[in-house]
Amino acid sequence: MKSNRWYALCLPFLFSLLTGCSGVSNGGTTTGGGGSGGGGAVGQPVIIGVSGGQTSSGVDIAVTSPASSPTPNAENLGTGNSASNTGATISQGTTATVLLFGPGLSGNMQVTISGPGDIAISNIQSITSTDNTPGISFTAAVALNAALGARTVLLRDSKDDITSFTGGLEVQ
Repeated sequence: MKSNRWYALCLPFLFSLLTGCSGVSNGGTTTGGGGSGGGGAVGQPVIIGVSGGQTSSGVDIAVTSPASSPTPNAENLGTGNSASNTGATISQGTTATVLLFGPGLSGNMQVTISGPGDIAISNIQSITSTDNTPGISFTAAVALNAALGARTVLLRDSKDDITSFTGGLEVQ
């Protein structure tokens, strides 16, 4: 016959197996396992979109530090031969040279323009402003029937650091 003490020692362990908890009970707190549901392999990442002022619960969001030095930062955008921090306009059916200046920018970056894909990008190259700020220039060919409105220019470097000039290129 087994003693009641043995059952008392095994009961919490058996209960944790039945409920799926991983951890050790210690005075009402649970340790080990981390997160909800306990240990095990890390699952595939899930992309969570969060806008300004929005909240998110039940997920861990990891934000890593930039890998590039200096960190890319698109500060000024323009067309032709000048740029400003307010952006520029480009007309349907035209081709223009787009300039962006800021720390960490170079012609080795991948350029993307938000929207329906009606602006073709070519001739990406490194440039330098008159005050020696590094930059990038590229040719943007806007389709005759391009959607009207503001576009965001996204720049990604070889270390996957991204900078953007949000709404800086307006199609009119």
